[in-house]
Amino acid sequence: MARRSKTFYVLSILTGLFALALLIGFLQSGGLTTALQAAPGTRLATAAEMAGVRCQRQVIPVQLAPGSWLSFDLVGELCSTGELDGKVLQVLVSGSGYGSIYWDFPYQPDTYSYTRAALRAGYATFNFYRLGMGESDRPLGLLLGVDKQAHVLGQIITALRSTHDYSAVLTVGHSFGSVIAIAHGLTHPDQVAGIVLTGFAHNTNPTFITAMRTGVDVAAFKGPFAGRLVDPTYLISKPGTRGATFYTRANADPRVIETDELNRQTTAVAEAISASKYFGPQSRGLQVPIFLLLGEDDFVVCGGQLNCREHAVAIAHEQTFFSPAACLEMIVLDDTSHDSALHLNAPQNFALMLEWAARRVGAGDGAAPTAPCRTHSPDLHQRNQR
Repeated sequence: MARRSKTFYVLSILTGLFALALLIGFLQSGGLTTALQAAPGTRLATAAEMAGVRCQRQVIPVQLAPGSWLSFDLVGELCSTGELDGKVLQVLVSGSGYGSIYWDFPYQPDTYSYTRAALRAGYATFNFYRLGMGESDRPLGLLLGVDKQAHVLGQIITALRSTHDYSAVLTVGHSFGSVIAIAHGLTHPDQVAGIVLTGFAHNTNPTFITAMRTGVDVAAFKGPFAGRLVDPTYLISKPGTRGATFYTRANADPRVIETDELNRQTTAVAEAISASKYFGPQSRGLQVPIFLLLGEDDFVVCGGQLNCREHAVAIAHEQTFFSPAACLEMIVLDDTSHDSALHLNAPQNFALMLEWAARRVGAGDGAAPTAPCRTHSPDLHQRNQR
């Protein structure tokens, strides 16, 4: 028998240690929380502090696959003004590296919190930490691909509908959350009456992919969760990188970017691996109204073969990925990058989303949509800020 080299034994030991770390991370799957942090001289507030709003913390047990013997706790906040029954429920799905803070931004929340804007419009909202971040459990990061997250989203909606009689459910996604919303809409078409996509296009910017390779750390070793998170398959953005990656600085408050940096969340490796799965023609299978809000400077999905500064070109590109049944409406935003909810024009962007929701899905109080999507005839709309 040939003698084994020292390299072989070293690799075997390293492989064993890696597997042990994964096992420990799997067994210790509870959420890791950090208190919201504020830029100096700023005050943070959440939607729960709004007058007349009632928010309820929800802990929903979910599985990553049908029939799985393992269950994980997902934590979110269900908010409304008045009774929940009869309202349109908006389920808010955050992107990679962002927890529920993205949709309920705590700095100057009357400007930057979409949750507050939706509540003021009469909608009920469910804003949650996806599995892998915040108060929710952290399964192995290798397991949290888009299809499993979409399966979890289906269980969330089932659980919420089991306790209240909503007139309709609308999913609102950002970035990877938009990919989840697409995957969910394809596999659970009966659960949603419409989908809002933000920070998404059917395109990959190769420059962003390069920036990702150098712009993240292993969260178990560096960043706010170092020493507390064991699983090495979770990543976190390096300090000081979000401003250039997610913002058009001329249209952003520096304190928003600072608050964003102070509240970074993790990204599971499987999210990064699986995100592009739905950048192809699968979305043509969606049969509900779609609203797509895209920043012309979006560094994540604009670039390479798609120049989003040519608004009409970007809209025409996206229309090829949706069927007439989706009645696609799309707006390309001037001077806005990936995080359209966190730029100075956030209130105007929220108004666009809510106006579309009222027309296509229904008003917050459950009133019927004023211009429902008619699937028997094409109704593709091009809307442009210019």
